[in-house]
Amino acid sequence: MNTKGNIDQQVEETLESVSKIDSVQTSPFFKEKLMRRLAEQETAPTEGVAYLTWFTPKYQAAALICFIFMNAAALLTYSSESYTDNVSSFAEVYGLSETDSDTYLYQN
Repeated sequence: MNTKGNIDQQVEETLESVSKIDSVQTSPFFKEKLMRRLAEQETAPTEGVAYLTWFTPKYQAAALICFIFMNAAALLTYSSESYTDNVSSFAEVYGLSETDSDTYLYQN
């Protein structure tokens, strides 16, 4: 295990190693070059969005209108009688039809 003296020695060695770090020498125009590259990247078009450029607002409006008409047609053709028929046939097929008893555990 580490003793207190050993830990103190490791702390001192760490602090000494930090003081030995030299400053980095860069070219005098490093910042300007870097800022120019960043500006070029921001103005460059992204490749990921290119496939949706054709979906302009006029096409979005047309798609929305088509979607509304399709939903309205589906609602108008839908009748409550066919719903009850479909539900009752589903219940009969899967054995979920209504029973006279109050519980599923007791069957006559």
